[in-house]
Amino acid sequence: MPKTLSAMFAALALLTACGRVPEATVATPVQKATVAAAAKARADNATPTGLPLDAPWKQQEYAFAVKNVKHPAWGLSHAERDLQIALALAAQERLAVDRDVLFAAAYLHDLGGLKGFEKEGVDHGVRSAELAEPLLKAWGFPMAKFPKVKDVIMGHVYYGPAPTGDEARVFHDADLLDFLGTMGVIRLLAATQDGGPDATMAGGLKTAKQFATELPRKLTTAAAREQAKTRVAEMNAFFQTLDPYTYDGNAL
Repeated sequence: MPKTLSAMFAALALLTACGRVPEATVATPVQKATVAAAAKARADNATPTGLPLDAPWKQQEYAFAVKNVKHPAWGLSHAERDLQIALALAAQERLAVDRDVLFAAAYLHDLGGLKGFEKEGVDHGVRSAELAEPLLKAWGFPMAKFPKVKDVIMGHVYYGPAPTGDEARVFHDADLLDFLGTMGVIRLLAATQDGGPDATMAGGLKTAKQFATELPRKLTTAAAREQAKTRVAEMNAFFQTLDPYTYDGNAL
């Protein structure tokens, strides 16, 4: 990695201006398949869930995300779900949000927490915003909108203060909702891989139970709070079903 932050930004901008990364990052069959999926999405002018890639900067950002935003819990699919949920919440709340801002933030909001992009001692939201600015500029994003993008990225974390801007509010709520329900449990169990060879499912399940109680109180929109009821019910049913198989959690 380059030794200075500015040098790293310059290198990232150079590599990603045309959606390119070193060949080593596309060496495996899985990586080749994801690159092929990105190419198909660009050809179809939409992501796999139908989000339009109707601007060159969106095509470049999405291609970058396919190649680099990789994690079973906070990778590409999580970013796509967050964006879809945020747009749905905005529609339900009748908020006139800037879809460009939400798109730009969605695929980069967790980048600063991923291996190779994180920075020791820096919160992943802050780091993601640092990385997003030069990348979006290199891709041709209308940078007059970047302050809102930064607000969305910085405001998405569940442990920070509630954001105030409409785009930041719906994305914050979307990110919290994706920690709830069946999907939330799956994500938190998948994240146990980060704990190394000694990790167990117990930690992920403990966090899931905490989130089922704590996160609904942090939601800022009525639409998200209503959706959270169903998601929390899913989680509680899962916990109750699991208990007998784990001897009340003693064999996890």
